[in-house]
This record gives sequence, structure tokens and C-alpha cells, in this order.
Amino acid sequence: MLSPEDSAPESPQPLYGPHSAGPTVQRLVLGGHLRRLREDAGITTERAALVIRGSHSKISRMEHGRVAFKERDISDLLTLYGVGPGDEREALLRLARESGTPGWWQRYSDILPH
Repeated sequence: MLSPEDSAPESPQPLYGPHSAGPTVQRLVLGGHLRRLREDAGITTERAALVIRGSHSKISRMEHGRVAFKERDISDLLTLYGVGPGDEREALLRLARESGTPGWWQRYSDILPH
């Protein structure tokens, strides 16, 4: 019989959302965090858009999880929002990378309706 000390440690929960979730969920989670960070920093969508060479509309689509993320854009926004090196920044950048991976359904794209 295993004692509690002998059992395997539980893996830590991801800082921002489940890593097993599909890319759509990850984009929604990341977009929500970006919006909260922008609002907390008191930055307008227009100012944020200038930093990533985009538009107000692009920032809106990012914050609503409707588009894929470029890691460079996320990094630039995090810097603007005052998120320096550390766990939070790394977790959000990892989420941006993972949100661009194909979902499980991509393997079945040849048989799924468009």
C-alpha cells in the first residue's frame, strides 16, 4: 500500500486556462486577459493598435478571440500593458503559441462539412 508521501505529485494547473482545450478556447481565454490588462493599464484600443501596427478593429478581434495571434504582437502588447518578465508573461506567450495549433477536428477535415 502506498503512503501519501509515495504517491505521485499532482501536476500544477496551468496559469491561464486548460492546455488541453482547443485553439478556439485558448484564443478566447487569451483575448479576455489581454482586454483586462489593457483596461487595467488605462490604454485605448487605438493606442494598443499603434504599437502592433494594426487597427482598433484588430485589437477588438484579438480580445474577442476571433483571430489567431502573432507572438510578436502579444509580446509588444504585454510590454505596453506593463507585464514584464515572469510567470504571467510566459504563460500568456505560451497560450498565444498554443492557440495557433490545429484543433483535434483538423485531422478529420476531409470528411467534415465546410
